[in-house]
Amino acid sequence: MAQLSQTHIGETLGGEIKILGLIGTGHFMSHFYYLTLPLLIAFLAADFGFSPAQLGFFIATFAIAAAAAQLPVGVLVDAIGARALLVGGLSLEAFSIGGMAFANSYPVLITLAVTAGLGHSVFHPADYAIMNSSIEESRIGRAFSIHTVSGTAGSALAPILIAYLAALWHWKLALITVAAFGLLTAVAVASQAHILQDHVSAKKPSKNLKRRPIRSAKANLRILMTPSVLILFAFFLITTMATSGIQSFAIFTLAELHNVSNTNASSALTAFLLASAVGVIAGGWVADKTPRHDLVASVAFLVTAAALILIGEVKLPVILLIALFAGIGILQGLVKPARDMMVRSAMPPGTAGTIFAFMSTGRLIGSALTPIIVGLLIANGMTDKVFALLAVFSVVGLATLLMPRKSVTPS
Repeated sequence: MAQLSQTHIGETLGGEIKILGLIGTGHFMSHFYYLTLPLLIAFLAADFGFSPAQLGFFIATFAIAAAAAQLPVGVLVDAIGARALLVGGLSLEAFSIGGMAFANSYPVLITLAVTAGLGHSVFHPADYAIMNSSIEESRIGRAFSIHTVSGTAGSALAPILIAYLAALWHWKLALITVAAFGLLTAVAVASQAHILQDHVSAKKPSKNLKRRPIRSAKANLRILMTPSVLILFAFFLITTMATSGIQSFAIFTLAELHNVSNTNASSALTAFLLASAVGVIAGGWVADKTPRHDLVASVAFLVTAAALILIGEVKLPVILLIALFAGIGILQGLVKPARDMMVRSAMPPGTAGTIFAFMSTGRLIGSALTPIIVGLLIANGMTDKVFALLAVFSVVGLATLLMPRKSVTPS
């Protein structure tokens, strides 16, 4: 694996906590906004009379814009730096979300969905570029885990806060409120931008660490086609299909397959999600203690596959079912910092934005493919094969890690 030279400004734990607080809050808002649009569907249908197809296209437009812009933004992060793009992306997404409160037609909403998606595309490339240059090597795994959990918290709180604010005032005022919070966050990040370091903004290398070279966009894009990076891309894509399938289809499949009540099936899914957050925190600590990130991920997906097959084939007591889903959640949480560390170990200096954007694109593709594949399985009367399919995704993801991966040599 490539040994990364790093330049970091958050040389004390307190400085790093401040850095993580800033980018973590931005990441929280990005996930919060991502779920805000689906929560608007009922209000838009009631106030404007939009059809289900129009509403679906509205949501899809945001997601497609975010996915399409991810890699170009990553290249831009590596070329000009992450700080201005992070502030600009957060501001653009917040303005777009707030602007939806004033939209008076469908074309205006679609335009705002596009601009919100473009703003949303900035966070992963920019955040990872900053963390890789601002956080001490010995704490980077825990930094990755905190960053991941901040996004999870945004996803978890969005339905509660949007519903509460819409009931308290009006959905338009709810949007204006959450947009204002995003803009305040952007101001906070901008005011402290000097502590957010990346390889472009680094002026003084620390005593023992060299400054990252600034690479050309063409060179960074060539790196994406190397076997090591493509293997990791496949790992992100395929394993996302396993976790996305659990989140999207567990409740339906448990009810259809084993006649589990919606309440109990929902409890199992909740256990999975909560345990996953715990696993992410634990995984950050593990990632900082062992260099064998591939081993951590392999064991996690092997055990996950076995548990999924058991759930699919055996009608289990509810308490055991919930425990198994919690166990899978912990394992999947453990993997997230490990996979980020594997990417970090494989990338040459000065490519964090491009390569992490590429991996995020893999996750987005995996999330988009899962409903299609699993939906076709269910539509053809093979609901009993859903958990087995998710187990296959886990094993195939594991298999990618067994493929030989060499360090990527900067060109």
